Amino acid sequence: MLLQLKEVDVELGGVSILRDISFGVDQGETLGIVGPNGAGKTTILNVISAVVPTVAGEVRFRGEPFGGVTPHRVRDHGIGRSLQSTQYFNDLTVLNLVSLGLLKNSVWGALRFTDHRRADDAESRAMAALDLLDLGGYAHRPLKELSSAVQKLADMARALAIGTELVLLDEPTSGVSASERGAISDALAEMRRLGRTIVLIDHDPGFVVANCDQLMAMNFGEVLRIGAPDEVMSSAEVKRSYLGQEAD
Repeated sequence: MLLQLKEVDVELGGVSILRDISFGVDQGETLGIVGPNGAGKTTILNVISAVVPTVAGEVRFRGEPFGGVTPHRVRDHGIGRSLQSTQYFNDLTVLNLVSLGLLKNSVWGALRFTDHRRADDAESRAMAALDLLDLGGYAHRPLKELSSAVQKLADMARALAIGTELVLLDEPTSGVSASERGAISDALAEMRRLGRTIVLIDHDPGFVVANCDQLMAMNFGEVLRIGAPDEVMSSAEVKRSYLGQEAD
């Protein structure tokens, strides 16, 4: 098991956000997390990314406790993360964005990037990540000129660029048209072919069922159900909380 959370609790400002969260993800597996807004889905990614501390429980990665890792060191452990939105990087080219994934999160890291040799190496590795997702033709175009789907794919390439073992994807289909969601699915398939382990959040039931090995449904900071995607989405409690449907 590559990633495991055991009885994790999170409180923010004295308010309970996550309660008794336990699940595991095997090497090469894709776990989807679904639930209504405010269910605690992004908080789970923040816990794995060491952005939000826990008040109880344990996170284990590669079988070892992951506590005490600072956010800017998470990438050094082989964990990459995409963002819900790339709007803050709209003026960057696709290649610039992916190259950011290769920078150390420090002023010294940024200064070292001005060295031409290191910059050339970063661009070469960034291009390799873009080519994996069939994005090489967009490398020198600004993000603001591109569709939401290409922007999302570019951010996924950024998360991959460091040789990531575990990829965390926060709403990869948000803002992406139905006709373009197939490109996101293709990118996930390529990541899986490369042996990457994926944890993703998404609001599209059809997308998560089609692209995940297991599914975890949440509500009010708790796990409602975890298991095979079809079984989870067909359960009465998930229909009530997530889809707003009454059980038969």
